[in-house]
Amino acid sequence: MAKNKNHHLRKIKDIWYFESMVKGKRIKKALSESVTEARRLRDQYLKEIQLYGDIQQPQAVNDSVPLFGELAKEWIKIKEKEIKSSTLRDYRSSMNYHILPKLGNSPIRDIGYLDIKRFVGKLSCSSKRINNVLVPLRSLFEFAQLSEFIEKNPMDLVKGFKVDKPDIHPLSMEEVNLFLGNVSPRYKNFFIVAFFTGMRFGEMSGLKWKNVDFKLGVIKVRETRVRGEEGRPKTKKSVRDITMLPPVVEALRDQRKSTMGKSEYVFLNQYGRPLLLDTVNEVIWKPALKKAGLEPRSLYQTRHTFATLMLDAGELPGWVQQMMGHETLQMIHEKYYSHIKNYQRDDGSAFMEKVYKPRTGSNEDASKSDKKCENFTPNLHQTKNGKLAAETNSPK
Repeated sequence: MAKNKNHHLRKIKDIWYFESMVKGKRIKKALSESVTEARRLRDQYLKEIQLYGDIQQPQAVNDSVPLFGELAKEWIKIKEKEIKSSTLRDYRSSMNYHILPKLGNSPIRDIGYLDIKRFVGKLSCSSKRINNVLVPLRSLFEFAQLSEFIEKNPMDLVKGFKVDKPDIHPLSMEEVNLFLGNVSPRYKNFFIVAFFTGMRFGEMSGLKWKNVDFKLGVIKVRETRVRGEEGRPKTKKSVRDITMLPPVVEALRDQRKSTMGKSEYVFLNQYGRPLLLDTVNEVIWKPALKKAGLEPRSLYQTRHTFATLMLDAGELPGWVQQMMGHETLQMIHEKYYSHIKNYQRDDGSAFMEKVYKPRTGSNEDASKSDKKCENFTPNLHQTKNGKLAAETNSPK
């Protein structure tokens, strides 16, 4: 009977892994994409187990230059004290699922630009996800360079992928009313606040009664909850005071009857706990849209709905930016320009009507206009009978 050439080997996706029981403990190590190289490393591990009773820790050619995977362990210990737990979770996911199986056993100094490009080229995920995977990879190589394990950082040459901006699908005022008429009464106040403040879900999930100031008429955004964990808001601009419009005041006053005194949080589920994104999205948001006969869309559209409703009504973009906690005014214009009715005219007609048209009247009108302009000086030094205009107009 032929011997199994791949004993102690198992292929998961594109990577071959070594698996064996050593001293009653199962060992699993990523080897290589090449089955030939995987077999070589497997044989080496088996010899080490036979000679030493365990797998010896692999070392780079130069003991002062660690393997990528070894340095990653040091890097993540430092990072976990510097970043939010949700970000740390994403970093670990990218490292464990994508990066370490391909680069973990390579000396950090031997990984160059071409190795990274080959690695990126084999990632079977969206451009946005690839960019997210590259974030911890960039951080680790920067850490390696600052620690003087490498002289040049290959990630300096690796550019991120261009990501198309997703279309937004805000609700009209009529659709907002239709949705609110079909959503579960328990969550109606939540969605009124969402639609008319533009708050992020995490900001609403983490909203506490101490940060609702009815006297000043503002909601103070000071915390956020992501995946059940409380932390600081997304950016510095996210820490803000939001003006409560009348429907928001009414909704929060009604909400006091349900949760104030029972919890420090404003919005709770049926079990008296803070809201979770996935649950609200799947159990509340999507069914209410369907019941109302509205097209499916992401829960984040409540935020887009606020922006488009306010801008369409003629509110200043700067005010909308402050309410939403955007970093720059440019973000408002880039995201919502095409959804603002008052700004959709791009044929020059506004210029013709408001700027050019007054100068194209009859000769008589133009002459009168020119005479008026002769006597007009746009400053406070304009005089009348030798006195300042400001003086002549002031009450005696």
